Amino acid sequence: MNVSHHDQVQQQRIFADKCRRLHTYLLNTKSLLQEVGEYNRTKWPVHYPLARIVRANQQLASSASSSSMHQTSSGLRRTNSMLNSDSTLVDDAMAPIPLRRTMTADDFSDSEPTSEELRAGVDPNAVGRLLDPSDLSVLKLDLRLSYHSDSDVMGSLEESSIARLFDERLMQCEMHIDKLIARVTDKSSKILVTGDLNAGKSTLVNALIRKDILPFDQQPCTMLFCEVVDASLNGGIEEVHAIPDMATYSRDDVSTFVKISMNDLEDIVMENSDHYQQLKIYTNDCHSDKQSLLHNGVVDVALIDSPGLNRDSLKTTQLFARQEEIDVVVFVVNAENHFTLSGQDFLLNAGKEKAHIFIVVNRFDAIRRKDRCERMILDQIRELSPLTYEERGELVHFVSAHEKLADQQNGTSEATSFANMEKCLRSFTLEQRFKSKLAPAQRYAMNVLYDTQYLAAENVATATKRIQEINAALREGMPKYETLLHERSETSRRAEGVLDGSCLEVRRHTTAHLTNTTVHLQDVAEKVVYPGLFSLWGYAESVLLTMVRHLEHEVSECDRFACFTIQQARQELSRLEAARQVLEGAPKTKNSSFASIDTVSVSDDDSVLLKPVPITSDLPAAMWDGDLSASVTASQIRSIGSISNALDTVQLELSDFVDLDFSHNWGALTSISASASMTLFATKPVVNNMLTLLKLSSTMGTHTARRLMVATAALVGLGSVFYILSDMDGTVRRKLSSRVSLMLEKEGFVECHAERLTTETSRAIRPFVWHLQHTFQRMVEAEEHKRADHLRRRHVAQDSQIYFDELRAKAQELVGAVRAVSIDANMC
Repeated sequence: MNVSHHDQVQQQRIFADKCRRLHTYLLNTKSLLQEVGEYNRTKWPVHYPLARIVRANQQLASSASSSSMHQTSSGLRRTNSMLNSDSTLVDDAMAPIPLRRTMTADDFSDSEPTSEELRAGVDPNAVGRLLDPSDLSVLKLDLRLSYHSDSDVMGSLEESSIARLFDERLMQCEMHIDKLIARVTDKSSKILVTGDLNAGKSTLVNALIRKDILPFDQQPCTMLFCEVVDASLNGGIEEVHAIPDMATYSRDDVSTFVKISMNDLEDIVMENSDHYQQLKIYTNDCHSDKQSLLHNGVVDVALIDSPGLNRDSLKTTQLFARQEEIDVVVFVVNAENHFTLSGQDFLLNAGKEKAHIFIVVNRFDAIRRKDRCERMILDQIRELSPLTYEERGELVHFVSAHEKLADQQNGTSEATSFANMEKCLRSFTLEQRFKSKLAPAQRYAMNVLYDTQYLAAENVATATKRIQEINAALREGMPKYETLLHERSETSRRAEGVLDGSCLEVRRHTTAHLTNTTVHLQDVAEKVVYPGLFSLWGYAESVLLTMVRHLEHEVSECDRFACFTIQQARQELSRLEAARQVLEGAPKTKNSSFASIDTVSVSDDDSVLLKPVPITSDLPAAMWDGDLSASVTASQIRSIGSISNALDTVQLELSDFVDLDFSHNWGALTSISASASMTLFATKPVVNNMLTLLKLSSTMGTHTARRLMVATAALVGLGSVFYILSDMDGTVRRKLSSRVSLMLEKEGFVECHAERLTTETSRAIRPFVWHLQHTFQRMVEAEEHKRADHLRRRHVAQDSQIYFDELRAKAQELVGAVRAVSIDANMC
């Protein structure tokens, strides 16, 4: 096709504009992927429809198994494409089904184009790009799984594991986009000649440049990548550069490569003992500018010969990675072997971005039944690369490169099939630069954006479902939460009531009981047998010991009452705890914090109250033996201090044996006097004697009367002494009980023990109350934590719903922009 200079300039301008626009959209796509990756790592693990993929793969395996009984074809899954078969333009019919606001994978069409539709020229994308999750093109996770239900690894993968795998896939896509950006901005074009072992790749390169530069043999011989470029890029000098590291290579820096002679080229290519990464061969093309592929006057072109696909896994992996840096892939197929499994894998992988693969079926001259061979190979191409098959007239060629070299050496006319292949390759590389150079980048970007749209819609649906589930859980949990708050308040009030009531009961009982005890101490002392006047001191000690022991006993009774009250309170609190466990839903078990308190001692210091104090029988031999000031507690009363500090200093005193206060006997004396008077005056002789005595006293002298009065006084004194001695036991009891009661009153004995037992009761019951309140509080906090977690997850889901909705809109907008790049692509 003859193109004028003006048209050529116009084409270059349009192509440069498309490169610029596509470069911008690739950057935007990468930025979108980085944003999704950051969101996936920090805020919301992207939901990946694994279960649906498993079902789709199971259905695929099942259908393939059933169809294999009726078909002999391989049944390879088609690869989605962007460009139709009629032109390089992207047909509007290939646009994906418009995504709705809550659209998921289930909203896409479930039907897949049939082979008849493909033969009829129906664009696969017209049916809808995403038919099911297994049609994810670029962002599909590479999970090597068996599709049997008993070995479903996908179901065992956690969300975080899927997120990490997805993040790795995003980073791989970003690196691929970087390579696409480099390819779009690079003004030159790179052609990768690849294929299986011994397919004739090196022979084809030699035939294209009309030179036997690359070594070839009946056995595989190419061990490293060999890039053939025009010598004009090296100042017109033909030479070979062996490059140890392609990342640092520079033609102007001799330290980055090793020059080798043409004579050594064959050994290096076949052995590569120095482990070079690549050879760069600068050579002059024998063709004119209108026929040359390398020196074409339009764009710099590099032919890259590669090792065979199935030579070893390392070379195959390198080749898979290298094709991402290549604009045009020329896949060489040995007509005798057709497409091997490694070749099929390579084409499927390259098809993610390259809808059109230039395929050369070499050694076709050795085939006897050429029509059958051609039909079988085209059937394979139709399954592997549908658009390549649609344009098979320009992209699929059956040639013999060895025959072409032989014709060149013999000077005979060129083979028509090979010349047509050269013409089509030149047209595809130079005249259809959008299709060969930009369309793969456009295709990859749109596949990424379509995948992003699908996953965004999937995550919008997932976030919506999660929000609905959380709202339902919050509604269902609200009655329980309100009941829990009410029960916590009511139980806390009742528990505090049990505590306060128990403490008040103990205080009341202790105060009343000990007050009555101190008032009636003298009654207790009357139980002590009075041994006589000569054992008065021992009697006094026994009276004091009896009073103290009685006080100890009564305090112990108050202690036992406190323990009983504590036990009753504990039982009541246990019932409250059982009700709490029922509310919690836990089985009714005896809580370790509610252990039995039957043997609870109110305090370590007061444990002595439970021990009886023995009554000593060792009484003093004489009433006045020993020091009168000696302390009783120092010898026999060892436990007095356990109930009263004041009793530690109690001592027997002389005043305890003398009671000059006759007020307590005044009634008895009055009765005795009255009785005596009545006795004296009731009988007539006694009255007469008294009258006679009065008469005598009137006639008696003063001295006689004085002596009579002295005698009378002596008699009265002796009577008083006799009375005091006869009432000595009562005096001791009265004096000691009065003095002990006074001491206890001054010390606050009753108030002290009432306060002590109230405190000990509170201290014994309070832990149970605290435990009950703490467990209720823990239940409330757990429920509040659960509700807070629901609210947090709902907030995250709402944010994610908004984010993925916006992401889907961004991806849709970017898809339109990327698609618009292909308008008027036929002009370049």
